[in-house]
Amino acid sequence: MKTNRTLRILALTVALLMAILSLAACDSGASLDSAPGMPPADNNTAGGMEGGDSAGSIVNGQPTDNRKIIRTVTMTCETKAYDDAVTLIMNTLNTHSGYVEASNVTGTGYENVKNSARRATYTLRVPAENLDTFLETLRTNEGIRILSQNATSDEITATYYDTVSRLETLNAEKASLTAMLEGFTDYSDISNMLKVQERLYDVIEEIEALQTKLNLYDGRVAMSTVHLTLNEVIVYTEVVEPDPTFGQRIGEAFRESWADFGEGCQDFAVWFVEAFPTILVLVVIHGSIFLFIFALVKRSRKKQAARNAAIAAARAARENTMGNK
Repeated sequence: MKTNRTLRILALTVALLMAILSLAACDSGASLDSAPGMPPADNNTAGGMEGGDSAGSIVNGQPTDNRKIIRTVTMTCETKAYDDAVTLIMNTLNTHSGYVEASNVTGTGYENVKNSARRATYTLRVPAENLDTFLETLRTNEGIRILSQNATSDEITATYYDTVSRLETLNAEKASLTAMLEGFTDYSDISNMLKVQERLYDVIEEIEALQTKLNLYDGRVAMSTVHLTLNEVIVYTEVVEPDPTFGQRIGEAFRESWADFGEGCQDFAVWFVEAFPTILVLVVIHGSIFLFIFALVKRSRKKQAARNAAIAAARAARENTMGNK
């Protein structure tokens, strides 16, 4: 890199000296980007891919609500009909506007060589807006059994728009440096001109690197990645659920107890509504009987109290009579 830069600087120096010696007038409207040996300028600032979530607009230096999310899915599948499953995957991929980025197939198949099961690994790219329907189509197909599926979503919104902002700053610096070179007239001070030229080349290289980075981001955001492994089997793998832990058992028992309590309350409420008329009649009957018995007891107690009072009065009179004698 340093050698190429030095050669470019020497070439520019020779060209300037020749221009001074020949007293040729320089065209003030010429752009540095059109000079021989200069890399082409790139004025894009926010990626160059069409479709998907490729480029968020910038208003007053701030990004809009256009979020940048990279989605990746890793799944392992198995099938008893390998050829049909591969055809289904490819047709589904084409239907959803995706493509195969990489693939690897091993084995020759059970029909050709005994115990030589085929195994295919694919790296698929699917438009982000079609990813969910693509996965749903595979999940609901009876010819493919999904053993595991893991999905991640990596949000790069902040990083993306930081890069966009940096790119805008560099483009502004590039324009300023270009204007300085175009207005340079003091050919006796070549050293300063060469410093400006060197800085301009550094800025152009950084712009190209950031633009490549943004294009990569746009591609990853617009096209989600699916890492799919397909195994050919004769018998599907038995999926064994792991034994629950002690904490899981406690939690499940707690949830079941509350569920049973809720169901019991509902059953009681239904029974009470159904039995309410009968309960009301029984309450009235028992209440009437209780009041009748209570009245009888109260009346009996009054009679007993009157009888006791009469007996006490007679006894007192008898005692007085005996005392007088």
